[in-house]
Amino acid sequence: MNTNHYILIIDDNPMNLLLTSKMLENKGYLSITAESGLEGIEQIEKELPSLILLDIMMPEMDGYEVCRKIKEVEKWKEIPIIFLTAMGQTEDLVEGFEAGGVDYITKPFKNEELLIRVKNHLELADSRKKIVEMNRTRDNLYSIIAHDIRSPLSGILQTIDAIVQGYFDPASDDFKEIIQHLQIKTSETSKLLNSLLQWTKMQGETIGIQLKNTNINTLITSCIQLLEPIAKNKEITLISTVSENETAWCDEVSIQTVFRNIISNAIKFTEIKGLIQISANRQDDWLDVTITDNGVGMSDEAIKKIFEKEEHYSTSGTENEQGTGLGLIMVKDFIKKNNSKISVKSSLGTGTSITISLPLSPVK
Repeated sequence: MNTNHYILIIDDNPMNLLLTSKMLENKGYLSITAESGLEGIEQIEKELPSLILLDIMMPEMDGYEVCRKIKEVEKWKEIPIIFLTAMGQTEDLVEGFEAGGVDYITKPFKNEELLIRVKNHLELADSRKKIVEMNRTRDNLYSIIAHDIRSPLSGILQTIDAIVQGYFDPASDDFKEIIQHLQIKTSETSKLLNSLLQWTKMQGETIGIQLKNTNINTLITSCIQLLEPIAKNKEITLISTVSENETAWCDEVSIQTVFRNIISNAIKFTEIKGLIQISANRQDDWLDVTITDNGVGMSDEAIKKIFEKEEHYSTSGTENEQGTGLGLIMVKDFIKKNNSKISVKSSLGTGTSITISLPLSPVK
């Protein structure tokens, strides 16, 4: 089945629309029809198709004009358009390619010819999308590196330079405080670099991701042990009620990274002497792991930026802890690679509850 792809057919001949849509639907594609260029554009406004089959000879607005109008819209211009042309119109195909078409099929066409051309151009479009997404991810990564690594490294270098020039007495309390500050900053930068390396290794579709029956309590316990010293500095209590034998179908390394980032953020945005609770609950074919804090909470706008929009978002914690925004990007990426889901409930001043829904068995 090819139900991930939705194909728009634009033709002023109702019989052609019926026959073409049947050919596609018999192969498992989703299709919708339009009897004019204007109606076709209205359909695109409702939902972006994966591919458009466009008749050239139509009244009021011919296929070339429709194609040009589609290509003028930024979010539509990458949709592949295959022209449907009568036998005697092949000399006009140059105009079709100049308008933005990627291919043409001469009517009457054979079922096999239509399907193979549709299949090939859908695969090309999917490959193009992956390349665009990889480039977008790379650009985001470069932006994060430039902003979040350069800044702490610059501070570390300035501090070391001041020490070398003898501005601080090695026996003074100020010197000890500066060394402690250097340790914290160096540790934070090291964690960021390790996260970058781990994320980069897992950017492939399957490389690095090993889905298996994984003990979730073990992952949560490991995260708590790692983050407990940070929590103690703010007198925050970490409590897990996840059963010792609780399991889900996921990749151990990436999901542990997800838990670690969410718990770390909970600590960051919870006031001194706060409480963070981790629980697990089975719902149908899913294990819902919920991390709840009684911290500062989030506004609806912040939630949209973090979980709905593709934005790099970072803000300071309750004790002015600095973040990079990279953790949230990784969380969403790893959730997707594990066929999982994430949801959030939050209100300002009362806290946040984030649920990771993990499949209990392999997802078909």
